[in-house]
Amino acid sequence: VKTYTDEMIERWNSEIDTYLVYAGLFSAIVTAFNVQSYLVLQQQPDPTLAAIQQISLQLSSLAIHPPFLNSTHPAFGASDAARAGPAPGPPPDAATVAINTLWFSSLILSLSSASVGIMVKQWLNEFKSGLPSEKTAPASGGSRKGETLESARLRQYRLNNLEKWRVDLVVLAVPILLQLALAFFLAGLLVLVWTLDRTVAAVTTSFVVLLAIFTLGTMLLPAFKQSCAYLSPQA
Repeated sequence: VKTYTDEMIERWNSEIDTYLVYAGLFSAIVTAFNVQSYLVLQQQPDPTLAAIQQISLQLSSLAIHPPFLNSTHPAFGASDAARAGPAPGPPPDAATVAINTLWFSSLILSLSSASVGIMVKQWLNEFKSGLPSEKTAPASGGSRKGETLESARLRQYRLNNLEKWRVDLVVLAVPILLQLALAFFLAGLLVLVWTLDRTVAAVTTSFVVLLAIFTLGTMLLPAFKQSCAYLSPQA
């Protein structure tokens, strides 16, 4: 039991450490994109639109009294613009909304994976706490045997709880969340480049499609070929 649990805990801890490093770097990259993209969602004031609205009011208030042409609405000036405030700009288009939705979702998934990974590491540390090690075990044979039996019972009890509460599925959720975060980010990136330039978009899309085919292929092949070496928890 000791050998099995030690190897399992060590493997999970090593995987979680790798995922946490990736999640930190990825979150920083996505945040840099989000800082620039969310500004487009805000409706910027349009001074030209405010002037057009004022002119429209003046035209609608025209009164013809030959030979005079009067307007009951005052002319547009700097003081009027200050009092009226800037007119809101047009709402963001569908592409802008889609980009921000995908990128903010990607950031949330990445941060969620890091949060889950930290909790898993805490659970694994609690699993090992209180278990006597060989260095601290007493020297006498009888006491050492009793301590070993007590340690084995405790290890087996905690191992049963790990399996009962499906901690392995929680560990598996961390890379899945990171894969989803990457998919959302790349989808938003494709929406962005297709609104900018078709040549850049075509090249970018081809690389993203190749990555998607490789990822899905390595995940599905082990289900059809038992000898396939592309083994991973999510495969």
